Amino acid sequence: MSSFVRLLTQRVPGLTNKRTLGVAAAFFAKAVGTGLAFLFSILLARLLGPAGTGVYFLALTIVSIGATIARLGLENAVLRFASVAHDQGDRLTLAALYQQSMGLVFVAGLAVVLVIWGVVQFLPINGGKSVLLIMLLALIPVALIPLQAEFFKATGAPGTAIFVQVAILPIILVMGAAIFFWKGGASTQNIAVFYAISAVLSVLFSGAIWNHHKPGLWRERGEFNTRVLLRTSLPLLWVASMYLVMSWTDILVLGAWTDSATVGVYGVATRVATLTAFILIAVNSVVAPQFAALYAQGSHNALARLAQRSTGWAFLAALPIILSLLLFPDWVLQFFGNKFLDGAAVLRILSFGQLVSVALGAVGYLLIMTGHERLMKNITIMSALLNLIGNLILVPFYGAEGAAVSTAFSLAFMSLLSYILVIRRLNINTLGYLFEGLLYCRNLKLLK
Repeated sequence: MSSFVRLLTQRVPGLTNKRTLGVAAAFFAKAVGTGLAFLFSILLARLLGPAGTGVYFLALTIVSIGATIARLGLENAVLRFASVAHDQGDRLTLAALYQQSMGLVFVAGLAVVLVIWGVVQFLPINGGKSVLLIMLLALIPVALIPLQAEFFKATGAPGTAIFVQVAILPIILVMGAAIFFWKGGASTQNIAVFYAISAVLSVLFSGAIWNHHKPGLWRERGEFNTRVLLRTSLPLLWVASMYLVMSWTDILVLGAWTDSATVGVYGVATRVATLTAFILIAVNSVVAPQFAALYAQGSHNALARLAQRSTGWAFLAALPIILSLLLFPDWVLQFFGNKFLDGAAVLRILSFGQLVSVALGAVGYLLIMTGHERLMKNITIMSALLNLIGNLILVPFYGAEGAAVSTAFSLAFMSLLSYILVIRRLNINTLGYLFEGLLYCRNLKLLK
């Protein structure tokens, strides 16, 4: 870990020892959160079985989509503006951004909850409507937690950001699931209630940490043009919404065409496949604010080096995990129970899509943090539509494997198109780490 962090940050302007520690803290927090989420998925699968797990995933999908809409695309807009404000020492602008964005998301969350509550009777969720209604109580907290995390990233606390975003909720969920498991079982409704309570506790705890990090900031009076904030965020809402649609289309289409047991097996395979994402997310939590700051400073060479170096070492760190999932999917899935071994082919397909995404790096963040959010919006819309069409065509004939092919292909398509536009618009090749690696190997040979 220490060598990874040192190589990631060496000779990049703006990344001090504090930033280096931030990378390590982010990796540690994300590793803990990912491990706990993985453990919760195992406990959930063994408590509920494929059918109950499928109902839970369907309800969680709808809540996640609603929470994304409620965030109004503000998470990336806030990261961009707050990073610049923090870099310039503008505390009042930071305070205004915090108050306005959190307030907007809370109000939007209430509206989304009411809309979903009104139409829930028309949703084709056999036996899962009560679970969905319970889990709607978690929608506003689930919407607020990622936004709070972006403020931590923007203010130089990436480790805390990752802990807030991906570790607090899994910690509480694992504790509850362990208690249910020890007592001998739980219903899907019991899990839904505990999830809602856990989400509320998580957002309260993250708010308390923020107040400790920036004492009194939430009540200071500053100014920031709300129209500018929304004008930047709403295109990003399309990005976030389409990305989520792309991520969850497979679950929704499977829920409509197959049974809940198939959805449960597929949902577990999806969560295992995204294990590698924790590395890229941890790196992005540190480098994304630096992308915005370096671009604002006009430091193109430093921006290019940071993008290439972060991509290279994130890929090397993720590669062993991806290879393990590609070669030994049955061994991993057996932890969830023998009934989930049918997801081995799905896990292989989804892992290949993750391989392409990690190899190309944070190309989406590069576009967003450098003012090309509308381009990213268009890319994500195309990818989401491609995934939707692919699922509608393939799922009726090939079931879960068809959903996996469509999802993996659309993810690879989005990464490749973003990569091409980063080269054309920013003149940055994130695959430059390959050339650095070849040169490094050649130099070693010459030294011998």
